[in-house]
Amino acid sequence: MSPDFQRRLKHFKTLRRAVYSFWILVIMMIASLFAELITNSSPIIAKINGRIFVPAYVQYEREELGQEGAGVVDYRELKEKYEWAIWPPLKWDPIEIDGEQSEYLTAPMRAHLMGTDRAGRDVFARLLYGTRISFLFGLAYWLITYVIGTCVGLFTGFVGGSIDLYGQRLIEIFQSTPHMPLLLFIVSVVSPSPILLALFLCIFGWTGIAQYMRVEALRNRSLTFTEAAISMGASRSRLLFTHILPNSLVPLITFSPMAVVSGIYSLASLDLLGFGVPPPTPSWGELLDQARANYQVAWWLAVFPSFFLFLTILCLNFLGEAVRKAFDPRS
Repeated sequence: MSPDFQRRLKHFKTLRRAVYSFWILVIMMIASLFAELITNSSPIIAKINGRIFVPAYVQYEREELGQEGAGVVDYRELKEKYEWAIWPPLKWDPIEIDGEQSEYLTAPMRAHLMGTDRAGRDVFARLLYGTRISFLFGLAYWLITYVIGTCVGLFTGFVGGSIDLYGQRLIEIFQSTPHMPLLLFIVSVVSPSPILLALFLCIFGWTGIAQYMRVEALRNRSLTFTEAAISMGASRSRLLFTHILPNSLVPLITFSPMAVVSGIYSLASLDLLGFGVPPPTPSWGELLDQARANYQVAWWLAVFPSFFLFLTILCLNFLGEAVRKAFDPRS
């Protein structure tokens, strides 16, 4: 571990709320990635007729499990056939309807820790699985936009001249395009998916970091270490990837948490407006949309999704604040 990294890590740890936020986000991410092990209508692993099945992650045909007819396998009906089975702590998956309840919108209780939505589905299960989609969407948005923006910004700033001029005009064109109305038009024509939404938002989301990376490239190419490398015969590719890029990482690192926040917030906003991921895909914005339509009778549909969204954005903001502090040269 280099002394520079140790110094920055020390500055990061001085902001205690950022450390707590980091671990909260890690716990939320791990829980969402392994949501099938926490709440699911299928056993995690089971032995039936001498065979081992993992229904939590593999979809089996009814014939394989000894059930007749077509349709979805109901693993609760197979209890008599299990030699043994390991079930998750909670028994609901995000799209399962609880037919035992007389009303679909039910308040939090023992069977449903955070109540049910208007379709009778467990709110906690939908929030947990929706956390996975929100985090992966935010990370995908951050990765794609920052790769594109870094490549465009570094290249135009390093080469300069007419390339830099045309690159700036290209950025201005993308920034002046009303992308949200265009996105709403596209998703009203084409069935949206998380991949489609992420790709579309990334088309317009790379311009901000591209401008920062262009400024860094313009600054670093005129510094002494770059001139020394040129005098020693370094190639343009070596200058760019060995000298310019490593010394231009501060904007990438400090603004990364904000990019993840932007991706998560954009997905929740589109879901709230009804233009996000298609139903019955679990998402935070879809539950908030239900809360808007049933705010008089179902307070839990507003409180719990809002808390998840608020906690995630708050923790990412604290994390970004600590990262900026760690990379601040005046610290």
